[in-house]
Amino acid sequence: MKSRSPFLFVFFIALGFMYLNSCSNAGNEELSETALNASLSRGLSIMEKQCFSCHSPDAGQEQRVAPPMIAVKRHYVDENTTVAELTTAIHDYINEPTEEKSKMPGARERFGMMPKLALSEVEVEDIARYLIHTEIEAPGWFEEHYQKEHGKQETAEVDKSTAAYGKSLALATKSVLGSNLLHAIQSKGTAGAVEFCNTRAIHLTDSMAEFQGADIKRVSDQPRNPNNQANEQELEYIREAKEHLSRGEDLKPHLLESDGQMTGYYPIVTNEMCLQCHGTPNEQVAEATLDVLEEKYPGDKALGYVSNQLRGIWVVNWER
Repeated sequence: MKSRSPFLFVFFIALGFMYLNSCSNAGNEELSETALNASLSRGLSIMEKQCFSCHSPDAGQEQRVAPPMIAVKRHYVDENTTVAELTTAIHDYINEPTEEKSKMPGARERFGMMPKLALSEVEVEDIARYLIHTEIEAPGWFEEHYQKEHGKQETAEVDKSTAAYGKSLALATKSVLGSNLLHAIQSKGTAGAVEFCNTRAIHLTDSMAEFQGADIKRVSDQPRNPNNQANEQELEYIREAKEHLSRGEDLKPHLLESDGQMTGYYPIVTNEMCLQCHGTPNEQVAEATLDVLEEKYPGDKALGYVSNQLRGIWVVNWER
């Protein structure tokens, strides 16, 4: 299969910053909507003033003087990284950069050790939260370079029979939705973002599915939109996943195959950001947001969640 990575990443950039952790475990902390949005805004402002002059998001591959911030994120953040852990790692390193603390030996070899940077732990915490909850804009050359450097270049031999392949399709779609959702929240507030979900989310999901040559949807046992109601087979996976989650067990995807057609189920777990629209009415979900939800979704079943609950699943179908 022909590599999609460069075009796909440019497509993402055109949509702006990506909210990657919509309904996931990343960050593992509880903040109000106001506090979280304020922290994200501060984090971006600090990086624009202190980081992007060297870790530029748009510098050419040969002109850069340090790796772009998206590369830093890839090396320091995964789905289990907490804000506290990332704050400690970054703060320790920038206050006393050493080879032992660095997680980027290739960048260190090319650019040398970065100088000390005087940022307070509070400032670094805002940066860490931004890195975890959003995707940094990337140069157009970055994705192809990163995949090549890390031995992940997509080739004709890509294994499409694995759950990991379906997950990559779901995550790409999630990134596009997250990008637009974050933009809507930042420009219109949470209540205004409900309009985006009502009019654009399914359309964007379908567009990404068509682009990737797959069928992709989100379903739930407690849907907001009745079009997202899970069927019996999907409900069975949801019930089992909830049982695993209640026991503190890791959730794993489920893969089915029939006549060369692959179907993957991938869990969506709530975090604090999700609760702005899916939490307890008049507590996490503000009155203005509730008013819009009642107007747009009169049969809404998607309220009353807390952090680390199964919100629903991605269902991805593709040809092996």
